[in-house]
Amino acid sequence: MGHWWSRVLNFLGGAIGRAAGTALVVGFCLVVFGATPGQLVATIWNNPPQWVMSWWFSPTISIVGLLLIAATLRFNLWDQRQKAIDDLAEDMSWAIHNLLNKPPTANSAAEFVSSWESDFKSWCDKVSKKLGNKAFFTRADQLHFDRLGFVSTAPMTGHAKLDWLLAMLRLKFERLRDIINWVQQRRR
Repeated sequence: MGHWWSRVLNFLGGAIGRAAGTALVVGFCLVVFGATPGQLVATIWNNPPQWVMSWWFSPTISIVGLLLIAATLRFNLWDQRQKAIDDLAEDMSWAIHNLLNKPPTANSAAEFVSSWESDFKSWCDKVSKKLGNKAFFTRADQLHFDRLGFVSTAPMTGHAKLDWLLAMLRLKFERLRDIINWVQQRRR
């Protein structure tokens, strides 16, 4: 069950949320200032406060505006979403290089499989944690990656457990590619 504030934020979206927000602003202005927002703006426009007429006000507004523009360009949602997607692509590249193409290094096959499985599980946990970022990924995306269901194995190495783990890795790659494509197609 979500927190109460997440339900409030969900309510605030959409047309009903905009209407409720407008009503809150108008109500606040009526209670605090005794006038509607339009009347308040007209009063301030006709009788500006003294600090607005000072010599430092105009350059300060210009600097604040430029900083605001720079901040929105630097921290825009699409840029952050692309960074999250690129980060997943880097993780997939790491897995290809360090898991799929990993040369046998241990003395025995059992040691190698154990080491490989540990690296595989830590990679899966790392990717799953990144998919937990609700700003860009849904819970469905995370579950699509985490829960595989049926895994078709193909004998590749002759070691049953390693073949099964490699089949899981192949399926995780496919699912991660699906998720990356879905996120790029989303409008939000």
